[in-house]
Amino acid sequence: MFRLTLEAANQNRAKLEQNRIITYVQAMEGSISFRIQYLDLREEEARSLVHQGLETSSESLFEDHKGSRITREQLLNSLNAFENEHESCDLSLEELEELTGGLGLPEALVSSTILMTMVAGTSGLFTNGMNAVGNSSIQDALNAGIRADIESIRHDLSSHNLNDATGTYRPTAEDGEIGQDFIDSLNLEDIDVNSGTQTRENFGGQSVIRTIKAEGNSITVTYSHSGGVAHSTSMVAPAAGWLS
Repeated sequence: MFRLTLEAANQNRAKLEQNRIITYVQAMEGSISFRIQYLDLREEEARSLVHQGLETSSESLFEDHKGSRITREQLLNSLNAFENEHESCDLSLEELEELTGGLGLPEALVSSTILMTMVAGTSGLFTNGMNAVGNSSIQDALNAGIRADIESIRHDLSSHNLNDATGTYRPTAEDGEIGQDFIDSLNLEDIDVNSGTQTRENFGGQSVIRTIKAEGNSITVTYSHSGGVAHSTSMVAPAAGWLS
């Protein structure tokens, strides 16, 4: 605000509304004319007048409504504060909470519900993922056990009727019977005589039914697990190539 002390007793006064300009003019011969203005800095027009006064005059005196002297720097700071009040700025969470009053009960309940739903969904995905990993590990162990057993049977079949001294085969069975001759040589305990030679094996902690069936000079090995066929393969006896 602009304000000067009212010590001119014989001045003509023209008073307007509150927070508007009040002008005192004294025009006397050999005297000085004073212009006293009361300005409300909350009004943009008043701030514009103060800016003009600061730019056009270096002799202006400034006082607040209590009569205390105001320096130019203090007045400029006040003007800058009004001009910057509408500028956007980034607020911290603490400042935002102070402005908004924080979260109310409905917002907290909604947030808690959303959080619980997300946690439940994440837990379900984690459980499903762990089950999938566990099932995959079981299947891998089962497949590894089956492959190892197939290689063992293939090795035994390749050694059947083999003369280690000469490296040649001497079949003891007739043509078309080498497969069954090999199965008989294994001396397996058949649990179902109606479906080839069946034995119960354990691969990777899983119970597997292995069926070896003769088909002429070859054999077919089938592995069944959980009511289904897990793997099946056929092998031809090398001794068949040494038949007459």
